[in-house]
Amino acid sequence: MTQNKDGLVKVIKAQENNFVQTLNKVYTEEIIPYTTELAKDDAAKNLPSSDTETSIHTDFLTSRFNTLVVEHRSKTETEEQYHANKQISEFKKLKKRLTEKLNETVNTIRIKKRALENLKSCKQKILDYRKALFGIVLLTVSEAIFSSTSFQIFVSNMLFSLIIGATFAVALYFSAVVGAKILKLTTSRQHFMLAFLGILTVIGIVFYTLGYFRILFLKEMTEGTETSYELSPLQFMLIQIFFFACAILLKYFYYPEKSEWEQYRTWKKEHAELDKLDSKREHFEQSIKEMEQSLDQTLVTRRTLIAHSRDTELKIDALYKDAYQHYVKTNIHHRTDNEIPLCFQVKDNISELTLFFQDPALLEFNDADLDDE
Repeated sequence: MTQNKDGLVKVIKAQENNFVQTLNKVYTEEIIPYTTELAKDDAAKNLPSSDTETSIHTDFLTSRFNTLVVEHRSKTETEEQYHANKQISEFKKLKKRLTEKLNETVNTIRIKKRALENLKSCKQKILDYRKALFGIVLLTVSEAIFSSTSFQIFVSNMLFSLIIGATFAVALYFSAVVGAKILKLTTSRQHFMLAFLGILTVIGIVFYTLGYFRILFLKEMTEGTETSYELSPLQFMLIQIFFFACAILLKYFYYPEKSEWEQYRTWKKEHAELDKLDSKREHFEQSIKEMEQSLDQTLVTRRTLIAHSRDTELKIDALYKDAYQHYVKTNIHHRTDNEIPLCFQVKDNISELTLFFQDPALLEFNDADLDDE
């Protein structure tokens, strides 16, 4: 941005310097010789007369230098471009629209963040449940692996027994889900304990049966050997009931209510919308920043252009007055009546040039408060 701005300023300075060089050449090689000849011709006729008060005889200089002013102006930009009025006006309108959208977006973000804060507890509940779910799955898988050898009494292939065990694990998981739902339906501590013991009794019968099959399998494995096992199906049952009790209690205490799931889905939806709104806010802020940078570059360039153009016009005006004084001195020197006309007795008694870049409003427009409407 800075390099681009500096580059434009250098171009402007180079253009103005070229024009000033051309101006000096025209002044030296064209205007001064012509003014000298005309001053001598008028002096030979004792013109202007001694009682002439106006600068009518030097109007040719006014015309010539006004032409130079116009030429200089035509080599730059139009009046509307210098004022930058249109661009500033468009910038204000666009910035106002973007700012309104930005404020609206920021306000929406604030509201959504407040809503998300209210839903924060349900989000934490879901996160806690997911942690507990890992434990539940681990417990049910452990039970399935623990029970897989029991199924070898029916199938000799270990792979098949593992497949049956995996199916059993899924069944245990959903048993824990159903059991937890039954416990949630209880209305008192006594009902809870009765329901819990009932569930454990039912599942305990299953585990006891599996323990019995396990002992049968172990006896078949040790048949004909000196190894023997003094185990009871009750021991296996108690171990698996412990795992299952842990699983069902985790499900009971950590499984979110239906309303909490709905709140969590709402939280996810609102959070996704908040991310989109943050991106939208950043887009608006970036757009406003780029607009300000672009306009700043334009205004700095135009300030530079106006400042250099103003100096060039002052140079033209100074040469205009010098040419007039040259005409006056040459005319007086070559007059035969030795008179000094009244129009020569007033310093710079000539018409003002029509200058454009001396208008203070040009820089005032460029320095306008861009936040005003």
